[in-house]
Amino acid sequence: MKVLNFYGLILKFFLAFILVTTIPFSIIAENNDKPNVILFFVDDMGWVDTGVTGSDLYNTPNIDRLAKEGLLFTDAYSSSTVCSPTRASLMTGMAPERHRVTDWIGGWWSVWDEQRRSNYPIQPPEWTSELELHHDTIADILKRAGYHTALVGKWHLTPPSNDLGAIEPYFPQNRGFDVNISGNRFGRPGSYFWPYQGNGPDAILANFPPPEKTTGQYLTDMKTNHVVRLIQQWKDNPFFIYIPYYQVHTPIQGRPDLVHHYRQILDSGDTFLHTDPEYAAMVEVVDRSVGKVIAKLEELGIEDNTLIIFTSDNGGLDRGDGTPTSNYPLREGKGTAYEGGVRVPAIVRWPGIIKAGAVSNEPIITHDFFTTILEISGTEANDEHMKNLDGKSITPLFEDPTASLNRDALYWHYPHYHIEGATPYTAVRSGDWKAIHFYEDDRIELYNLAEDLSEEHDLSNAMPEKAAKMRAMIEARRAEVDAQAPEPNPLFQE
Repeated sequence: MKVLNFYGLILKFFLAFILVTTIPFSIIAENNDKPNVILFFVDDMGWVDTGVTGSDLYNTPNIDRLAKEGLLFTDAYSSSTVCSPTRASLMTGMAPERHRVTDWIGGWWSVWDEQRRSNYPIQPPEWTSELELHHDTIADILKRAGYHTALVGKWHLTPPSNDLGAIEPYFPQNRGFDVNISGNRFGRPGSYFWPYQGNGPDAILANFPPPEKTTGQYLTDMKTNHVVRLIQQWKDNPFFIYIPYYQVHTPIQGRPDLVHHYRQILDSGDTFLHTDPEYAAMVEVVDRSVGKVIAKLEELGIEDNTLIIFTSDNGGLDRGDGTPTSNYPLREGKGTAYEGGVRVPAIVRWPGIIKAGAVSNEPIITHDFFTTILEISGTEANDEHMKNLDGKSITPLFEDPTASLNRDALYWHYPHYHIEGATPYTAVRSGDWKAIHFYEDDRIELYNLAEDLSEEHDLSNAMPEKAAKMRAMIEARRAEVDAQAPEPNPLFQE
């Protein structure tokens, strides 16, 4: 009888195990502790700006550790080649051509005078220059579900206005975040050293608690201290902490101790892909900050119930001479139509859920993280919002990194000019193939990324039928979402 009971218990355990490992993440979230989510969103970090993704100079042991203990994506993309559209997509799960924040808030066209504008044959369309108030953000949704929510870093989704009263409803503390530390209307600090200003009295400092106003403290270190404090404060409740560091965006200013260290390395006579000691120092501060956050989670014993996401808002700033970074072997960088502008590092870690050391070659994009967080937290947006989601949950890749998300294509719609080189374009990636439609001369460029990652060989003339098929996909996408198109520029002078 005892033997039968023993085997009965074994059978029950086995059936329970099968049930738990096959039920959706959302059901797990409903019946157990809701997982915490920490989202590192580094500004302008390029695809090869970490050790695990190929840098021979930047010291990133903590980011590399995330990959060793989690899932590394080789083909991760930002929603746009510039910051604000990607940030709006992260907050809403919608692609830029759908929410219509298609350029960084402000945009170069708005700051160029008529003389400069006259150099361009087309002009950008009317576009939305703020994250509109009718959109639920991921923070809105999680807060309603009982999460504590915080933004510690860059926001850059308010209207481009100096009327602080008028734009206050657009600030993070009014978009679902219980705590907003340094999220304001600006896209960069005046300096990474105290007092950080350079953009007005509301820049950076407005939401910092007084005890942290320490002369000389480096901006990213200060923000990480706040993150650690919040984790300690919220350890017993589910939390979502969004950490969109201003780093490694300009101004390129590293901590002097780390800059000195990298100068010594670069003076050794060895040859490196990356050669800017200031930028290297900035990358290392981000890495040390990641390490501090991991250490706090482990100290409190909550690391197993915390999903960490690490990624970037667009490709690295590569001006063609390797400064301030190099995206090689990718072509060009931030503000361009090529892989260097939109392919980014991405890692997720969730001990016990995601197999350590996994690698996925499945293409993913920023707005997938919105949908993923909804699923693991067991939450949903309103019905209208859910119908307009472009992001797909990446949770199938947590269990099987070789799985497919069954997505036909990824799209990028940037009908603007950028000072780093972009002219208005729409692009698509389908499988290994990528096509870019440039509006100025109505041409299509076609690349096979599996054979030509550096996009050196345009195949549009050699494979006209394939190019036409890819162009048809672009046109169908634009029609589906009624994407704004650029228009002839009345100021243009040939």
